[in-house]
Amino acid sequence: MSVSSETIMYIVSHKDFDAPQLPGYVPILAGAVKNHASIEVKDNTGDNISAKNPGFCELTAQYWVWKNRDDRDANIGFVHYRRYFYIDHRKAQIVPAEQFSRDLEQYDVVLPEPWVLRKTIGDQFAQFHNLDDLEVVRSIMQEQCPEYVPALDELLKSHSLHAYNMFVMSGERFDAYMTWLFRILDEAERRIDVSKYDAYNQRLFGFLSERLLNVWVNARKLRVKEYPVYMPEQSARKENLRTRVKSLLFEHKL
Repeated sequence: MSVSSETIMYIVSHKDFDAPQLPGYVPILAGAVKNHASIEVKDNTGDNISAKNPGFCELTAQYWVWKNRDDRDANIGFVHYRRYFYIDHRKAQIVPAEQFSRDLEQYDVVLPEPWVLRKTIGDQFAQFHNLDDLEVVRSIMQEQCPEYVPALDELLKSHSLHAYNMFVMSGERFDAYMTWLFRILDEAERRIDVSKYDAYNQRLFGFLSERLLNVWVNARKLRVKEYPVYMPEQSARKENLRTRVKSLLFEHKL
């Protein structure tokens, strides 16, 4: 059994927000090179890819933590300004950082409870994105790490996905994951032209990493602890309002 370590939970955001006042939780501004929000920790200092935020989403913050964090021995986790791990489905308590430290004494990684879809993960990707991009990634993996390809194939035929690029793991495991992930994504960026994609699909590398995290975890047969993920009530109300407004506008156009 491993010795418990401090856990640092980074809350990735692209704007100012009311952060939960919880020990160990640190807001970080993603895409800070073009963003002037007042969040203290920003992803555009030191070794960074902040300018790639439109395509890499929260990965620019994860990259910054990977390359620039001070405490190399701490466990590392990521949530979003409007999505957090909760203790249970009552949505009453965000998981404390110290709880993750205890979890990682018994598990290798903490992930969100998975989406369970009627479609396969491959069909779901094809519905919203360019399936050829996944084929490019598969080719890269065949060249770089062929032992992971069966896990990718299995994932794409499955109906379950740990989403959001949210996770908690040891610092050592985080370094290993990021090294593996960015070797693939850097090569994918060289091979895939997203310039003609709409703004949504230009976020391709964030979408790919959601799938690749599952591949990495499954291929390594890591022990997974799952928590439900929810928006805080205020964020959820705002999100529901935006959805209703969009729906009404759409009906009006019809």
